Amino acid sequence: MKKALVVFSLVLVIAVSIVAGTLAMYTTTIDTLAQGSVVAKEFILLEDGSDTFTNDVKIAPAETQNWQFAVKNFDGAKITETKMKLDVTINLAAISGKNEIAPLTVTVKNSNGDTVAALDSTHKTVTFQDEFPIAAAGQSKSYTVAVNWPSNNAVDYSYAGANFGSAVTVSVTGTQVA
Repeated sequence: MKKALVVFSLVLVIAVSIVAGTLAMYTTTIDTLAQGSVVAKEFILLEDGSDTFTNDVKIAPAETQNWQFAVKNFDGAKITETKMKLDVTINLAAISGKNEIAPLTVTVKNSNGDTVAALDSTHKTVTFQDEFPIAAAGQSKSYTVAVNWPSNNAVDYSYAGANFGSAVTVSVTGTQVA
């Protein structure tokens, strides 16, 4: 019996050793194998200088009033670091408390003299697009807005006087292009 107990103990020790060795876990750690960070790119859209729009400018049939505005994608040394799509919206509406001058037409031209938008009393809002490509130097876009009252002797007198006035507004939205 003693012999059986020794053999059984020996078999048990060998079995436990085999199981313990094969089920053992080994771990190792590599500290800071890789590391990185991200920083937001600059995204800048500002008015470039001052626009030349003025309130309460008098206009009569056969006259044109020209105004300029410009936008830029930089602020001092900071330059937009993404391609940017511009949505420019021009709106023509009656001034609050007045009737609109219906014959007015509005034409918008870019700095090359190309007409990029036109509106009148039938089409009172227009949106056109432009863009700033990615560049190392800051960029600017300039536009001229021409408000014209084409003369029509048959109806011009119907819009004369202080009860008539139209307002032109411009808004620009910049969106990152992927």
